[in-house]
Formats: sequence, C-alpha cells, structure tokens
Amino acid sequence: MSASCPVGGGRVNALADARPGAVLLVPWRTRYSDQRITVRLTVSEDGRRAEGRFVGPAGPANGPCAPPPPPQDLSAEGDVSTTTLTEAEFLRPEAAFVLGLRLRACRQYTSEKARYGTRPVWLRALDDDPSWACVLFREDETLTTLVWQGGPRRLWDEAEAAYVWWLGRGSPGPERFGLTVDGEGSRVWLDGPGGVISCGSAPGSCGRQE
Repeated sequence: MSASCPVGGGRVNALADARPGAVLLVPWRTRYSDQRITVRLTVSEDGRRAEGRFVGPAGPANGPCAPPPPPQDLSAEGDVSTTTLTEAEFLRPEAAFVLGLRLRACRQYTSEKARYGTRPVWLRALDDDPSWACVLFREDETLTTLVWQGGPRRLWDEAEAAYVWWLGRGSPGPERFGLTVDGEGSRVWLDGPGGVISCGSAPGSCGRQE
C-alpha cells in the first residue's frame, strides 16, 4: 500500500485508514525548509503504530519562497560573532535534514549570491518568536565569516550545536533515521526507536531525547 499524504513534523493522517501490515510511502518535511524526503512506514499488526526509516537522498532545502527582508542595520540590531562553518558544509542537503530535526520552530532562508560572491543565509524563529540570525558566507573562505543574531533565542548557536551533534555521530545520512507514529504522537530517532532525537505534536509527553 502506498500513501501520498504529506507529513509535516511527523503527522501521518493516513494511519487510521491503513490496514495492519500495510506499507506507507509518505513524503515528509519539517518547518525548517522546503526539503522533502520519503519515509517508509509499516503499520503494526494491531494497527496502532506505524514505524520505519527514511529512504532515498534528502532533496534540496531551498524552495520558491523568497527570503525575508533583512534588518536595516545588522550590526546595530544584532550581536555579532564569527563562525568557521563554510557555505558548502552548512548547506549540504544532509545537514539541512538534521537541522530540520534538531531546531524547533525555525525556518531557513537562503539568498542568491550577491556582489563579491557573498551569500546571506537567514534563520527565522516561527510562532511569533522574534529571534533571527544571519550568516554572511563568502566565496573566499579565507575571509572571516560574520554572524549576526538577535531575539531571545540564539538561533545560530543552536544551528552550530546541531551541526556539531551531527558530526559527532559520524554525519549520518537520512537512511539512519526513522520515524514512529502512534497514539502518543510522532518521534524521529537515530539508528533505532530507542534513540529519540525529535518529537512532533503529541497528546502526551515525548519522553527523553538524545
């Protein structure tokens, strides 16, 4: 059995209509970007749970959405820092997939390259949170990469921490991640259902996350 219903943050509405043992091939994405990937879920024999791994490569993170207008004066409106992450590292599709799992209520916007090979990449908090961050990647990677961030959350710090988390686990591809959907909500895990790393909306508690 194949299902084409989209999944946002791990909701699979087709589960209630699926027969026990059915296999659901479901497009899935987070709120972080327009990146889509397929998850292959098998419905349990009692019909109360669907579980399986992500399959295939993660698609590009950039969609048709235009980047939001930048603040008028980044240096005045945000705290300034630097990063050693390069554009190629941060914008890898595999990295975007993991950032979408680890960063809650956050959206990435990638601008076109500007003069002198610079590319601003924005992070904006969602749900009426004013937090934001902007990293200015440069074509010449020997130059310092500046970061601005403002608001109650340090979104760039969160993104870097998520990236380091990913590297520390061997830079796993999407095929090492899986999804469980049941009456308690949805949970994304690494290497096995016990390694929960992210949770979707749920009536109950998500439980411990790695």
